[in-house]
Amino acid sequence: MAKQFLITRPRHDRETSYLYSFSKAIVQLAKEDYAIGVRELADSKANRTEVERALSTNDPTLAFFNGHGDEETVYGHKDKPILDKDNVQLTEKKIIYALACSSLVKLGELSVQHGAKAYVGYRDEFMWVGDPSASAVPDKDKNAVPFRKVCHVLIHSLVIGMPAGEAIEKTRTEYKKLIKNYGTSEDDPFGDVAAIGFALSWNLTCLDMVGNPNAVF
Repeated sequence: MAKQFLITRPRHDRETSYLYSFSKAIVQLAKEDYAIGVRELADSKANRTEVERALSTNDPTLAFFNGHGDEETVYGHKDKPILDKDNVQLTEKKIIYALACSSLVKLGELSVQHGAKAYVGYRDEFMWVGDPSASAVPDKDKNAVPFRKVCHVLIHSLVIGMPAGEAIEKTRTEYKKLIKNYGTSEDDPFGDVAAIGFALSWNLTCLDMVGNPNAVF
């Protein structure tokens, strides 16, 4: 039986449009793998009803949530809650990766208390730097490339069956490599390079997990 992978991809504002772009490659790769069943909830389908149905009936063992977040909630389409204290029990026996600001702090802990194998996410805001002139086409935004890279490294590591703890460490290593490439530069009139380096450093500090570091998809 194919392993089940759930991914939410809202796309209703600038921030979620970029996260939608960041997750594009992993959706394509997962769908090409016959050993993985992919349930993609994109745009308006990234809502609470669809998420709860997918978590309950498709029995995914890896769920990747993209969207806005706070310490207690992950949001979907139009910033409506899709995962919080009232349905967190649906994460039982699953690995969760939430690319959503701050949700690891309380929701991650609560998820593990309700039986989730592991919850990977950020303890504060997830930061990225975009080029305003390319915001209409996130796929072509060069400033977003390093942030797309680290997001892909983490979710790809989980999808191919790397233990959650190792996936975190691999992603931290990637962050460190990228940070070395970004700093102050005389040939940087808009200050993008320094801003990218700062955002990468911030994300490195905030990336973490709770639960079993040996949990695998």
